[in-house]
Amino acid sequence: MRVTERSENVKEELGSKAFLAIVPGVIALIIGIIMVVYTSRGSAFVGLAWVLVVLGVAAIGYGIYIALQARKVADFPIDCPFCDHRNHLTTKPLEDVRCDGCQRLIPILDGVVLKVFQVRCGFCNHLNYYSEKSTGLICESCDREIPIATDEGAEASKALKTYTFRPDDQLYDLVLVAGGAKQEEIITCLQHMLALNRNQVKQILDETPATLLQGIPRKKAELLKAQIEIHDGKAEFKVTGS
Repeated sequence: MRVTERSENVKEELGSKAFLAIVPGVIALIIGIIMVVYTSRGSAFVGLAWVLVVLGVAAIGYGIYIALQARKVADFPIDCPFCDHRNHLTTKPLEDVRCDGCQRLIPILDGVVLKVFQVRCGFCNHLNYYSEKSTGLICESCDREIPIATDEGAEASKALKTYTFRPDDQLYDLVLVAGGAKQEEIITCLQHMLALNRNQVKQILDETPATLLQGIPRKKAELLKAQIEIHDGKAEFKVTGS
């Protein structure tokens, strides 16, 4: 299986090899020249000096060759269909590759980047993406399964309609069902939530089930219900007037 590499990574790797060859080569060449110039002909170091000169020239030449190879690295750009980030590859990809920008897998079939589709989760309204290659979809936010289909079949359309997000414009009443065992925690929680004093909150606890708030949006009702349950209380919400 062919491995698709990032052109910038290959260039960086070749550039590092060229640098590691040229710098020591220059140092060896300079030392060798100095030794040739300042060493007497009969000295035993003359041979070593010429060896350093030859090695220095060879290393520099190798480094230059590697640097030229880095300039010849092929660049095949593909744009991510999710975030439009341009990825640079050394070859035309034949399988999915991960985007450097959003870290999603870019769907590729026969070297062609596939179009992606958007669908909102019917549970949490989070925007998710899928392509023609997708066989299933899990919401990135709430981890629930979202039915998807690339055809126009009746069953697929029916399933998608079931999960289509519809804004809830109704108003709800938040009802405290039970205070739970953590009395002090629930009292403090309700004090902040309802802007009441301690005695008023204790009276509400004594009269459970008790309506805490009326005519609030569903999102707020869900949030406040969760806060109460964190402190071991039990709450529920129902449509106002029901």
